[in-house]
Amino acid sequence: MAPMDTQRAIREAARCDGIMVHSPDVPEVYDAEIATLREWIDLASFVFCDEIECSDGEPSRRKLYNDILGYIAAMERRGLNVLGGVMTSKEAGSNELRVAIISVTPKLSDPGAIKRTAIFVDRRLIPSNMALDDFD
Repeated sequence: MAPMDTQRAIREAARCDGIMVHSPDVPEVYDAEIATLREWIDLASFVFCDEIECSDGEPSRRKLYNDILGYIAAMERRGLNVLGGVMTSKEAGSNELRVAIISVTPKLSDPGAIKRTAIFVDRRLIPSNMALDDFD
């Protein structure tokens, strides 16, 4: 886990097969912001997918990444820690899956989150037939 404050962090999350958002103890008032962050990552994944061709040319990666980073910075100014990482999962008899793990926690109740380097995820939570919309 690391703060999601670089274009590389956004790119790594967008290249995954799915997204899992972990937001313990975050008040419901932030639910829409967390859902929007997830949509931003989904958008980056969709826009830069190799199988999709844009007739108007490829949109600027740098602009999209900066827009996402700006959104994350706004979430942090509102009192949230936003961390990201990538987990590789392999189910028996299936291909390797890469899952973006995004952890969102309140700064008031979890001030040390910014220094967190790992988060444990039970592999049973990552099904072999995972789709992007399977995780919240």
